[in-house]
Amino acid sequence: MKIFSIVGWSGSGKTTLITRLIENFKANQKRVVAVKSTHAGYALQPEAKDTARFLRAGADEAYLVAENELLRMTRLGDPQELMAELRAQLRPNDIVLLEGFCPPGIPVIEVEDPQRQKAMKFPPEKLAAVITSAGAPCRLPCFHPDQITAISAFMEEYHEKQH
Repeated sequence: MKIFSIVGWSGSGKTTLITRLIENFKANQKRVVAVKSTHAGYALQPEAKDTARFLRAGADEAYLVAENELLRMTRLGDPQELMAELRAQLRPNDIVLLEGFCPPGIPVIEVEDPQRQKAMKFPPEKLAAVITSAGAPCRLPCFHPDQITAISAFMEEYHEKQH
């Protein structure tokens, strides 16, 4: 599988970039999986409803089916379990886009927001590429957020070069 972690400060454009990458990969007949990590809790259903009650009762997995969509909730002990789960479930040519976390060994692309006065989240040596609208030269592969085709090609080629 071709997997990347997309990182950046809140509001930098990570989700927008990921949705545009998904659309581009799907237009090219690719299978895409997106994984979002949040430090806040989530509410798929109100706390008193069935799915939440199943998980609170100790179910290892709970499934929610609604209008031809299946949502699978699995309890994970640590981040390494997520990677093992992904490897077991996904196909070799799947494109996997992680937002909000960086498991060890996964290439990282940072989305920089030049309007912010903060430094980048990660040091350059930890990054595979940078997405920025600043237009400033950079030592890493650098893309404008609108260069979706070029970013997608870079992602596919990156994994080809690694193997």
